[in-house]
Amino acid sequence: MKKYIPIIFLLLSHSFVNAQTIVKMTVPTQATEPVNVVILFDEQVPEGMPVVLGLMGYNVTGGIEPYTYQWVQNGNVIGTGDVVIITPKKGDQFSLKATDKNKCYNTTSFSMKVISKVIGQKEEEKGFKIYPTLIKDDVIHIDLPTSDKQINANIRIFDVKGTLMFQTFATESYTINQQLLDGTYFVSVKTDEFHKVVKIIVQH
Repeated sequence: MKKYIPIIFLLLSHSFVNAQTIVKMTVPTQATEPVNVVILFDEQVPEGMPVVLGLMGYNVTGGIEPYTYQWVQNGNVIGTGDVVIITPKKGDQFSLKATDKNKCYNTTSFSMKVISKVIGQKEEEKGFKIYPTLIKDDVIHIDLPTSDKQINANIRIFDVKGTLMFQTFATESYTINQQLLDGTYFVSVKTDEFHKVVKIIVQH
């Protein structure tokens, strides 16, 4: 007795052999412009004085936000945030690398206008003082100079990684009451007339 293989079985088997699996993947949002980094900071800086280089000192455009940052001084990474504290010396070379969400990046190199330390204070800086520099009770006093015109001071505290820990605005001498962990910080006071940065140490 002859055996017959149903034709329908052969057709079904053939269709399974040629079947394809399609996986749908999400395409990342594409940028309309490439990442671009421009350094805007061009002020003269006394040699060895800490400088807080924040969002007003550079500009990143293009790509897809958010950006990540890498600051380099003479080949060494000194910061990875959107704000960095730089203590420059004459001849130092710097670069900022900004990377977007899609891992596209741009790097720009720059130098700073470093001048020799000036003995004495400018007239507009007289009366300015941040104290104490060794903090034990979470209190920091900031004396602002007296002036015929109103002073608008932007007061900020950064940790050694450049993270903003505190910010306020003042028109006269001010006392900060801020709980900080033990460590080293930088107090930045910027007015229309001057910008000073003082290192403090918190030690309870």
